[in-house]
Amino acid sequence: MDRLIKLYLCSVFLVLIYSCSSTEIEEAAIMVAEEKTIDKNQDFISEIAKLEKKNKFFEEEILIIKNQLSEIKSLISEDNNTGLTNDSERQAYQESFDLIRKGDYQAAQISFTSYIKTYQNSDFIDDAKFWLAQSMYSQGEYILALELFEAIQREYPNSEKIMESVLKAGFCHFELGNIDKSMEIFSQIIADYPNSSVARLASEKLDAIN
Repeated sequence: MDRLIKLYLCSVFLVLIYSCSSTEIEEAAIMVAEEKTIDKNQDFISEIAKLEKKNKFFEEEILIIKNQLSEIKSLISEDNNTGLTNDSERQAYQESFDLIRKGDYQAAQISFTSYIKTYQNSDFIDDAKFWLAQSMYSQGEYILALELFEAIQREYPNSEKIMESVLKAGFCHFELGNIDKSMEIFSQIIADYPNSSVARLASEKLDAIN
């Protein structure tokens, strides 16, 4: 009888041990699943952040692209008295601009640098310097780009590229870690150029920073 009781108690004890082990295993499995879910969520959030950053970059580029059509139309309609006084000058500007349009910023930088040195008296010199600065910015050369965007503001106060130059200077300051300065510029753009595309981009950038 005692032996049967001992066997019974041992069986109960084993059942209890098995039951606890199963519960622990289930809890461990749940924890692992939760950790995997958290990891996936973090990866997802990281991907969203990367996409948002790319989207902001594309928005900046859209501003540039929107101006390209007017640039091309201007070049087509200009006669020999507008600054592009000969075929070689016209061709040089168009070839440089086409490199920007294609996204070949390194080649565009070289081409616009050559254009600026060769045609210093061109009526399009401010445009050429703007696109040179843009090619630098697109390659991550923020200090050089900033210097040129600011030079355009000083040297060509009546340029059609003023608004874009101010905006891009703000973007350069942001990329260089000068957050307060960039916010100051974006706020000024909104005040000076309300209801413009540059004001919208400046506002969106401020919202992203804040």
